[in-house]
Amino acid sequence: MLGCSAEHEGAREQGGDAGNWQDDDRGAGASLGTFEFTYYWVASEASYAGSLNTSVYNTSCTKIATVRSAFWSALKLEGTGRTISDQLLNYVGSCGCARSPCFKELGDDKPWGEGVQSRALEPFRSIAVDKDVIPYGSWMYIPELDGETMPGEGGGFVHDGCVLAADTGSAINDQHIDFFVGLKPNYLALIDELGLESVTVREGGTACTAAAPGGDDEGDDGGGNDGTQVCFLGADGSGSTCLPLSSPGEPSGYDYPSPLSTNYRQPIAYLDLQAIDGSTKLAPNFALNEFAQASKGRYAVVQPHAVARMQQIRDALGSVSINSGYRSPGYNAGIAGSATSSRHMFGDGFDFKANGVSLTTAENKCGNVGGFLVEYTSHVHCDWRNTPVDPLFYGSVAVAPDELDLAQAAFGGELVHGDEGWSAPAVGFDEGEPLRRWTAWDRDGAIVASAIGATFVAPAATARIEVLIGGVVRRSVDLE
Repeated sequence: MLGCSAEHEGAREQGGDAGNWQDDDRGAGASLGTFEFTYYWVASEASYAGSLNTSVYNTSCTKIATVRSAFWSALKLEGTGRTISDQLLNYVGSCGCARSPCFKELGDDKPWGEGVQSRALEPFRSIAVDKDVIPYGSWMYIPELDGETMPGEGGGFVHDGCVLAADTGSAINDQHIDFFVGLKPNYLALIDELGLESVTVREGGTACTAAAPGGDDEGDDGGGNDGTQVCFLGADGSGSTCLPLSSPGEPSGYDYPSPLSTNYRQPIAYLDLQAIDGSTKLAPNFALNEFAQASKGRYAVVQPHAVARMQQIRDALGSVSINSGYRSPGYNAGIAGSATSSRHMFGDGFDFKANGVSLTTAENKCGNVGGFLVEYTSHVHCDWRNTPVDPLFYGSVAVAPDELDLAQAAFGGELVHGDEGWSAPAVGFDEGEPLRRWTAWDRDGAIVASAIGATFVAPAATARIEVLIGGVVRRSVDLE
């Protein structure tokens, strides 16, 4: 799901006879307390009027459907929707296409939609949760549902109170769960009958012991392929080169720092470099092993949107050599002076040289394709820290990335005067020596000198000096 419908009315009285849940927990585990209870469903385009005037894109920015604008709004809210041409579209995540978020078309194996970890949603079974409160894949028991008949398509059975944590959403935080009911008419029937807006949530215990539908068992220490794939441009640029994702949990050497923003959260899935051919083309001019090597961590994140932007840079500049791509947290920590939250650990930051063109030309192209530029004396560092991270690697958070204070991102520097003039020692520039751009003004505000270099000798008429370090840290001092 993307948002949550949160449509609910009057609370059911706890004195109801729903399976005598107050007296019989049927072996359920410990109580997690009282949770807010909302509902969501598959949006149906047939329920909305209007012309077909809104394009829907996949993560390769290929248009996959044209829909009614009112349905588009519902699709973004519910996360899954069926078009009038019978396409089942499912939320993938925010993207840099002509319209965002992006979606994908599901097959017959997931007729009700897809949640987290590639789990098939099931009406009246699947719930969306805050994974920090209820882990994905956990069976939970809701006594208020036990003994109640579920209505409509996907229903027609007496509920046993067991539900599965199979989805999430931006509005699902803390003690709040969203109950998947399949279709909106089911919601209307259910809310009219039960009126639940809060429920008791207990661990499934022995009451809920079935295998999780649509989920994936934990594998060996290699994590295993969980069935989810991430797709790249590929050699032909079609976006059909798809690689399996693995969910190894938190292997040794993958202790991510506390997030500076939503775009710095820990991955939930990786590419297993021991299981994938490194020569696989992720883009017409780039192979996987140019972005990630097992020597820097068996598991890697390489975000498709960043690969696509690197291909755009290559198309504009010609031959490009990538010096550094993905680094596991453990590998990154072993680099002297490395930034604690380096974007190299998030699969969207790359150091490169453009063969045959100046650093300035390469730097400008990074900015032209929406990259965040860090200037070095020997190469270009370009990353996409302000573009929402890929939900296949990081899980779905349907909000824009938080505004990031660069000071928090470990970049820093200061102005120091010495015998050889001014210098600007810097920290956080872990990929090399940052470029320093110097400017001097006189007391009337006129520029009297500018230079690039490690040190700077100010002219006699200088009243103010400024240095821009690596293109991201600006320091100045008044001399008069």
